[in-house]
Amino acid sequence: MERKALLCIFFLLLPLVLVSAVIPVLHSINDLRNTMFGHRFPRHGLMLLHFVSRGLYIDNNNVLIPKFSPERGDWGFHYFNNYEQLFPPLQDQNTQGYYAVGNINTPTAYPLYPYVTRSYYLAPGNIERNMDRLVVRTSPNWPQLEAVYITQHYRRSSEYDPHNTYQVSPALLREIRTIIRCGYNSVQAFLYAAGYDANSRSFTEKCYPTGSTYKVEEAGRMTLNESTAIMKEAVVNDHHTECYAVVLQVKSTESGYARLGWANVPDSLLDVGVMLALFNNNGNNLLSRSLDKRSYGTYDSNQYLNHGLQVKLLSKDGSNVFITGPRYDDADRKVPVGIEGYYDASLQLYTKNGYACARLFISKTFTKWKTDFYNSWVGFYSNHKDASNSYKTYEYAVRFTKQDDTNIKYDIYSYKSSLSIKPGAQARFFLTKTYDNMMAKTTPWER
Repeated sequence: MERKALLCIFFLLLPLVLVSAVIPVLHSINDLRNTMFGHRFPRHGLMLLHFVSRGLYIDNNNVLIPKFSPERGDWGFHYFNNYEQLFPPLQDQNTQGYYAVGNINTPTAYPLYPYVTRSYYLAPGNIERNMDRLVVRTSPNWPQLEAVYITQHYRRSSEYDPHNTYQVSPALLREIRTIIRCGYNSVQAFLYAAGYDANSRSFTEKCYPTGSTYKVEEAGRMTLNESTAIMKEAVVNDHHTECYAVVLQVKSTESGYARLGWANVPDSLLDVGVMLALFNNNGNNLLSRSLDKRSYGTYDSNQYLNHGLQVKLLSKDGSNVFITGPRYDDADRKVPVGIEGYYDASLQLYTKNGYACARLFISKTFTKWKTDFYNSWVGFYSNHKDASNSYKTYEYAVRFTKQDDTNIKYDIYSYKSSLSIKPGAQARFFLTKTYDNMMAKTTPWER
């Protein structure tokens, strides 16, 4: 009797074991077309796959070399425990790991580009808007990745769906990168090739999703220069395509204050009268001003640039929110840059209260970093074209303050300078006290 019971349990568990052991491999975009992954609005999986593919290099031996670091938390990557045994067990827990990205409902996702998150913000309340994830398996041979997977949650559940989980082959990633290299509008080209249902994006005149009782609260993380790319296939006279292209954003002035930008506001909203409003991370309205029927423009505020600032379009009496823009990313959507000669250390420029700040990411295995970096310093420059000895202020690396963080691979140290953040600002890392030993420099702060 006991033996029969054990056999019953074995056969009940066998399908789960088989699912976790055998994951279908997608070898081409044609294979991708035959899946359900991110193929209709408001799913974001195909956009996420395109975005991550941009940051991958595939060599002639099919080795995957990322330009980002999942362990560091770039783009919102976080450690994936694999409790459900969705993926094969790791051979070495110390040198391998699974890392997931794609949860847009978290501040760590702010660095994702606008086209990845736009559908999420256009469909509040839709149970499919945040289902898709991309997972990578890291390798003992740093910085290589061993595998890339796409997967999704069940509807109305935080559990993953093993029957809609696939491994993405180097051949497919190489095919996507070929499309990316072909031109500016590679997102739409890839979506078309992958079979995305563009007709599933449907809105009414006042920017409500069809069949929904929710207002569109967020227009997505689209920049002014990127706003036309999504419109290539759109019919200009359709109000829903006009609303789909609305841009609301926060940038920096020359003095570290928030510059509000808006573009493509449709006549259907301008005619009823709308106000531009800036909200802080706590949801407080910091300022409001009328658009005066201007469909695009910028406005320089007197509010310091800070993490979480958000632009909204309100009704003229302030009682209704028509569209909400993305939260501001304090690092300007830039990943940290590596420090030359030290693969386990990197530098990132960010802002707080309108000032230029820097983060040092130090691997927990780099235990003697304070010895190696004893004379190292970070200089802050108001213009990335300035000579190395023309810094505005600096601080020694060993004097940076350790931050409270849950990153299992890195310790994070930070410093707030006295330089106001501005377009073109830059941070540079010097190994010694001289100016000729620069080991890292950040991407200039964007306008």
